This record gives sequence, C-alpha cells and structure tokens, in this order.
Amino acid sequence: MSSIVKLGAAALLLSVTIPGSAFAQTGEAKELSPQTKANLETAMHGEAFANLKYQRYADQADEKGQSELAQLFRDSANIEANEHFDREAEALQLGSSSDVNLEDAMAGEHYENTKMYVEFANQAEADGDTKVAAMFRQIAVDEGVHYDAYKAALARLKTK
Repeated sequence: MSSIVKLGAAALLLSVTIPGSAFAQTGEAKELSPQTKANLETAMHGEAFANLKYQRYADQADEKGQSELAQLFRDSANIEANEHFDREAEALQLGSSSDVNLEDAMAGEHYENTKMYVEFANQAEADGDTKVAAMFRQIAVDEGVHYDAYKAALARLKTK
C-alpha cells in the first residue's frame, strides 16, 4: 500500500471514530443563531461539492489504473456526504414533512429554472462562451422538469 493511501486511510479512520457532535449527543433543540445557521449551510454546500468532486477524481484515477487512489477518493467522498453533511443537516434540522420538503425543493428548482441558469446563460453568451451558455440553458430545462415532477408529487400527496 502506498504511503499516500496509508496516510489517507488513517485520516479517514480517525474521522469516523471521533464521536458525533455535542448536539447529537445531548439532543438539545436549542434555536441556533442566524450566523450558525448560515455557517452550517455554507459547510453543507462545501461537503456536498467535495463529495461529488472526489467521486469525479476517483473516476479519473480509475481511468488511469490508479485503483488505490480511486478508493481513497471514494472513501473520502463517502465521509463528506454520509457523515459530515448528514451531521450538519441534523444540526440544522434540515427537512420536515413531505409537503414542506416538496415545496422547498420546488422553490429551489423554480429559481434555478427561471432565474439562475437563465442569468448564467445570458452572461456566458455575452462573454462569448456559447457552449457553456447552451449547457446552462439545457440544465435550466432539466430544472423545470424537476420542478414539474415535485409539483405533481405534491398534488398527489394532497389528494391522499
């Protein structure tokens, strides 16, 4: 086993053996400060991004025949999503009833579909990045499809 893999494996083992947060241990339902909430959301975005980035790195390492390095990236990605993000989401008390979760998902998808990706596409086009502009427009359409699917699921949920 290479030294990079040994070092990475030791760090991963340490991160999963350290007990959970004090929040999880005490079960307190204390209202978090606005700054703590903002910090949790920022941390969760970072963990989610790291998870997907490390999965991509793992795929690239596999393509180069570096299976030990690929496994290191996959192990790290798993911890980013299934430990760090999950603990932060628990502390933030992310998630609610199915209808509230669907409404939240709809709001995010609608924003991405009608505002965010449209603005990104327009800016990319103005900058001469036409391929990226086209990609942003295609993704905006996908986000609209997600919005419609969540909206339909919410309607079905309300008829039960």
